Amino acid sequence: MTTEHKTIRVRLSYPIDRVKEPVLYHLILDFGLIPNIHRANIDVHTGGFIVLDLSGEPDKLDKGVQWMQSLGVTVKTVVSDGVEEGLD
Repeated sequence: MTTEHKTIRVRLSYPIDRVKEPVLYHLILDFGLIPNIHRANIDVHTGGFIVLDLSGEPDKLDKGVQWMQSLGVTVKTVVSDGVEEGLD
């Protein structure tokens, strides 16, 4: 039986108090997701962002996004022309 995989492109905006959190590590280890970073700008003094593709099983993607949002990380989908859309 083959497990369905899905890929979404997201922009993660980190508040200053979450910059040192190992968010990507937990997405890989705890949720089994595969990140592919396209762009990032992180500063421990101001916060930052990461634009990346996340691949994995749809339910794990949903749980991973919900977990990041519970940390205060803003998660927005990025469509092909670079425009951001909110995730519910």
